[in-house]
Amino acid sequence: MSANTNRGTVSEAEQEWIEVVVPAKVVLADGLAAELVRAVEAARGGVQVRKGNVVFWVHPPALETTLEEVRSCLRGLAEQGWLVDPGKVRAGNLAPEEDWRDAWKKFFHTTRLTRQILVVPSWESCEPLATDIPIHLDPGQAFGTGAHASTQLVLETMQDLVDGGLLPPETVFDLGTGSGILAIAAAKYWPSTRIVATDIDPLSIKATRENADNNGVGDRIEVSTTDLADVTPRFPLVLANIQAHILRGLRDDLLKRLAPKGTLLLSGILTAQIRPLVDFFCDESAGENAVELVAIRESKLNAEWSSAHLRRGS
Repeated sequence: MSANTNRGTVSEAEQEWIEVVVPAKVVLADGLAAELVRAVEAARGGVQVRKGNVVFWVHPPALETTLEEVRSCLRGLAEQGWLVDPGKVRAGNLAPEEDWRDAWKKFFHTTRLTRQILVVPSWESCEPLATDIPIHLDPGQAFGTGAHASTQLVLETMQDLVDGGLLPPETVFDLGTGSGILAIAAAKYWPSTRIVATDIDPLSIKATRENADNNGVGDRIEVSTTDLADVTPRFPLVLANIQAHILRGLRDDLLKRLAPKGTLLLSGILTAQIRPLVDFFCDESAGENAVELVAIRESKLNAEWSSAHLRRGS
């Protein structure tokens, strides 16, 4: 559509949305969705995973620019060994505003993530069990509804800590908080705990604040874009659901944030990358802040993803 069309036509285009469809192997789709959210501005409005396709929406005037951003992202991933094909990215269906907003409801429903944690979208109601912990969360402008295997891995390990009788940590640090789901879960698991959450993306900060308030825990979650190197306290529990190569670069600063005898949960890691990353974190080059491996957990939903449970000594 030409930029010289009349004002009314442009307005109609701005009220319509068109799908961007990114084909992927089913086992890679969740991970690819996370990568697109990080790399493509339009994908931050929310993505869906549909049987091997990752889908998000843009206004028609932005389509060509967005398609090129997606292809550029996929070329970079292909260079890292991901089995993705930039040439298969395509435009899908055109939908008016109201249909686009309703599209989420077809694919995102109440989901049980652990023995206790349920994620409940605003358009659904549920009758939780007495022991359930509902988290009210909609897809939005920050990645993290709990559907990604890496997020579930962290939640499952947190559930193990709760079930194992871990005393409520005084504080928890959530690095790369996204939508705030892990911070919110920590606040609900341990009602006396204070959580510090950071992310480099201002949209994540906004989303985490809103989601924390909607779940009644906003007064116990401090969220900001503070750089990791500028975070000064030490925490008995640290959560980091981030890509492996980023975790490598942050190792020393991240370990400095872990209190003696503290627990570190790392996720966002491809199974093929987990052992080398664990060895790097446990290496003697980390000095007095080095950690030891407690367990590696492979996702039961998607074996491509794993997490690590690490612990610091005295």
